[in-house]
Amino acid sequence: MRALTSALVLFALLGSVGCDDSGNRASGGPAATGASYVDWPLFGRVPARTHYLPAEGRALDPPLKEAWSVNTHALIEFPPAIHDGIAYVINKYGNGKAVRLRDRKVLWEMNVRPSDRGKPNFVTAPVYYDGVIYGAFLTGHLAAEDAKTGKKLWVRKFDAHLESSPLAIDGRLYLGTDTADLLALRASDGGTLWKFNAPGAIKASPSYDDGKVFFADYESSMFALDAQSGEPVWRRNTSKVPPYGRGGFFSSPAVAFGRVFAARDDGTVYAFDERSGRVAWHFDAGGQVYGSPAVAQVPGTPPTVYIGAENGRFFALDARTGKVRWQRDVGGPIPGTATVIGHTVYTSSFKTQETSGFDVRTHKRTFQLQESGYTPVVSDGKRLYLIGYYDLIGLEPK
Repeated sequence: MRALTSALVLFALLGSVGCDDSGNRASGGPAATGASYVDWPLFGRVPARTHYLPAEGRALDPPLKEAWSVNTHALIEFPPAIHDGIAYVINKYGNGKAVRLRDRKVLWEMNVRPSDRGKPNFVTAPVYYDGVIYGAFLTGHLAAEDAKTGKKLWVRKFDAHLESSPLAIDGRLYLGTDTADLLALRASDGGTLWKFNAPGAIKASPSYDDGKVFFADYESSMFALDAQSGEPVWRRNTSKVPPYGRGGFFSSPAVAFGRVFAARDDGTVYAFDERSGRVAWHFDAGGQVYGSPAVAQVPGTPPTVYIGAENGRFFALDARTGKVRWQRDVGGPIPGTATVIGHTVYTSSFKTQETSGFDVRTHKRTFQLQESGYTPVVSDGKRLYLIGYYDLIGLEPK
């Protein structure tokens, strides 16, 4: 388990706001809140976790210039929740800021005392749903707060480590535990609706599409469950089918084009049929993979899976066949998840301390900035926001 990617904090002490969960299975969905702003409510932006925001006529692609930056004074691992022009960002020590994006004004700031004599605590991505912000913690706590006031609504403690970001949809929360349970909880009070026990620990975040919850465990298996009942729809143990091997899934699944995409930590990228779980294709990235895939069909391109590996290679794979459409060497390990905004895909490496953007149509690098992050760029539909090691940086078209 990677220490940074398993990080969570005592989020129950923070008050913040996220976004709604509307989205389109293939495109990533519009998820707009009026004429100006777009919501980015959770890790992956939509419940299918495609990590894609279509431009829809907005000027969101390079060239870009830096408009402002806000220093959080510690590592930011997960992207902020963005709702109605406000970003809620938390660093590894649990220091939270609510930043109004049009002018970088900090609306509130909270310092959360570390729980272990000043050692860092780590946070997953904040999740907003129906006026409430939710957070899960390595300590086993799951907390809900009023998004407007920060008032604590409820806290529940599990006898397990919680390492995946919760998914909120249809009045429910779904999340995994290191005791191998996939939980469905009432969003209103945290009460258990059902739980499903898998063979291995669940470290990645669950995804949702068409009435099913998709998740993977650390014993090589991908699952689809009925979201209402928790009954299994299918299970695929990848160690029992070609190319065999054993590896855990740290990568959260992305669901699009009738398939479920995810990567084992040994570098094997998979596409599963969404209905049957059959392996449609697999691809060897040649190095370990910890980040999740971004999936998009940008106008002028076929459906494509974008993913990076620890060997420094960044791949654009044909979502239908798994064949390499194009690839780039970014000069260092890629630990995190790419995002696609407009017709540009963004990725980052801490070795080079650089974030790069590639035009998905021409495959040329069109953006470089000496800042690095796990999920490097998100957007509210007006600007782009680069999540650097310490900084939240506002970028706008030149």
